[in-house]
Amino acid sequence: MNFPAMFALTGAVQGGVLWWLWRAQAQTTWPATEPMIQIAMLYAALAVPLAIYFTQNIERLPVWARRAAVALYLVLYAALGAYTAWAADASSVHTSLKFADTAAALVLGFVSVALLCGFDFEARRWRYERLFNYAWRNGILLVTAWAMVGAVWLVLFAGAGLMSLIGVKWVMETIQKPVFAFPVTGLVVAAAFALGLARAAMTDTIRRFWLSINAWLLPLVLFFAVLWVLALPFTGLEGLFKTQSAAFMMLGFMALAVKFSNCAYQDGEAGWPYPAWLSRATQLAWLALLVVVAIAWWALGLRIAQPGWSEQRLWAALAAALAAVYALGYALSWFKPQRWMALIAPTNIAAAVLLCLALLLLLSPVANIRRLAVAAHISHVTQANGTQEPDWAYLRWNSGRYGREALQGLSAGTGVPVGQDWAKQAARALAQTSRYDNKPEEVTAQTLAEKFTVYPKGRSLPGSFAQQMQGGQQAWEVQRCLKASVACPVWLGDLNGDGQDELLLFYPGSAWSGSLFMQTRERWLNVGNVSSYGMKEKFDPSQLEGAKVGKAEWGDLMVQGQRLRVRINN
Repeated sequence: MNFPAMFALTGAVQGGVLWWLWRAQAQTTWPATEPMIQIAMLYAALAVPLAIYFTQNIERLPVWARRAAVALYLVLYAALGAYTAWAADASSVHTSLKFADTAAALVLGFVSVALLCGFDFEARRWRYERLFNYAWRNGILLVTAWAMVGAVWLVLFAGAGLMSLIGVKWVMETIQKPVFAFPVTGLVVAAAFALGLARAAMTDTIRRFWLSINAWLLPLVLFFAVLWVLALPFTGLEGLFKTQSAAFMMLGFMALAVKFSNCAYQDGEAGWPYPAWLSRATQLAWLALLVVVAIAWWALGLRIAQPGWSEQRLWAALAAALAAVYALGYALSWFKPQRWMALIAPTNIAAAVLLCLALLLLLSPVANIRRLAVAAHISHVTQANGTQEPDWAYLRWNSGRYGREALQGLSAGTGVPVGQDWAKQAARALAQTSRYDNKPEEVTAQTLAEKFTVYPKGRSLPGSFAQQMQGGQQAWEVQRCLKASVACPVWLGDLNGDGQDELLLFYPGSAWSGSLFMQTRERWLNVGNVSSYGMKEKFDPSQLEGAKVGKAEWGDLMVQGQRLRVRINN
């Protein structure tokens, strides 16, 4: 069977399987009633066709190796899918997949296939020029396939819409049916890969054009890296760290530098991509990226030290580790002046292998990222000595089986610090049947005394406000305080000069931000908020003791009955 026919069969089978899985989900029939089987089939249906497409027309790839790889991806991704559903604690057909897990599985597949295509089985080593060529080829084919899918569906909807104008509705009704949509999409993807492989010269031309354009952006990126490092002694890092996204921005900049360096290096056969002086300057400039990565690690460490580890920060740590490998490997090329960036090839291979191993560990039971994140979160809040409490919503709804097991342990009193009512809150979280299941709390006078600290000292919660809470009429801001492990600060005072007190409710650990409550004839209503605009110091509730009401520095502008509020930038 030639590969176009094989691709057509693969696309048709993939579309049929995906349609069957969708239909089972919609009708609540098997395999949707067994989430582990359902997700295993979904992962396999997405991975195996791509493995077939990506490994076609690979020079000197043994037939046995290709067949073994396709079989391995079938088993591997079915196992990953089943474990993902198990770890998500899927107890019904409404299983939700985390985007990060699915994206990581796709990256694992793409990079591992590139490593397979670049491996020389005769010499038993990787050949970088092959790895580079086939990785770029597969990437371009993948983008082309999705572009072709979009174009085909655009034409289908345009044609069906045209037919609808003359009363022929069945065309539009037909293309919108899943039994039509899934198989057609699978066939279009297969056709796009087949056409791209049949016209390899076109793919190569697109690649060379794109790389040539991007290669000339490398000197500009490295110029800014050097300029940034030289300016650091004069600017300091305080402003950078205040952004609270320093690590993300610097790792993103590092990714651009790596991308443009590879665009200039290509398969390593082109020699010096720039004039001699500029080529040497770009090599030397890579030393500045070591500083960028080091400060990115510093910024990430500061974020971890405050709220602790999370799934997002674990992924960020993996990205930072890869950035360190790239920065060190590329910078060491300066000491090999015989060729431009001589260590790009071995560094890229090492980083690709490291990435695949890390993703395999984080997606598998060996070191599952949810299990690590939950364990780190519980350890962090336990060691905080009551100043922080567990993220109940994350443990109940975003961390799957491992979060539920952690809640069960807390509800039994395991690891709960002395004086904390975490066991009760954990049991309440476990009893929730919906993410938004916020039943009113039973409020007593003792609860009010424990959950709210009123300022100025000597004041107490207004009786009508307390009665409203005890009567079950609780805004979500109030419920948040009732469920917190520490008291919420409350400030009472007349803010608008009407002779009646307003109530500012602050949240512990959330900087200078909170909600404004005002008493009406019937009840207390949340009518606004107070923000941390202009506040630079850490939130300290005790400072509310000396708070005073100040007049507005700028008045509002009234235009035809509309209020325009003036707010001056800090």
